Amino acid sequence: MTTMCMFRLSTLVFVYVALAAGQVTSQPAEPADEAAIRTIVSHWQQAWDNFNASVLDGDYAEDADWMNAFGAKEKGPTKIMSYMIEVLRRPSVAGRHTVWNEPQIRFIRPDIAIAYRDYQTVGQKTLSGKEMPQRNTHSTWVLSKENGKWRIVSQMISDDKPSS
Repeated sequence: MTTMCMFRLSTLVFVYVALAAGQVTSQPAEPADEAAIRTIVSHWQQAWDNFNASVLDGDYAEDADWMNAFGAKEKGPTKIMSYMIEVLRRPSVAGRHTVWNEPQIRFIRPDIAIAYRDYQTVGQKTLSGKEMPQRNTHSTWVLSKENGKWRIVSQMISDDKPSS
């Protein structure tokens, strides 16, 4: 089993156990909090649509962790931003087009939320220049509100496994 599969499985087991124990429940959202989270999630779309990572600046907590669908991992806003700046400059992503689904947001507590968004990308190429099949991607953000400001504490991006 791949590391990604193990990570996803362990996450699902944790959520299932927490739900069964009654520790994770949806909370009503304050409109301003939901709007702030939607703005952060939309920054991801803006960065990719405009090939400019600067819109992500300030979205990640100091101890944020991040992993993309190819297994790249970064920790902290400086490393995440550096990686994203480099990726968005690659010629292999320049010709791609993405269709974005509406984000789903769930408040676990008034200061903790999970956002989830699917999107489909065509025209992306491998680093060697070969066009990739359509990517069906899922991004999950865990966000925390500290000192009145929402920040991403963890983001995981995954793709559907292509059929063989």
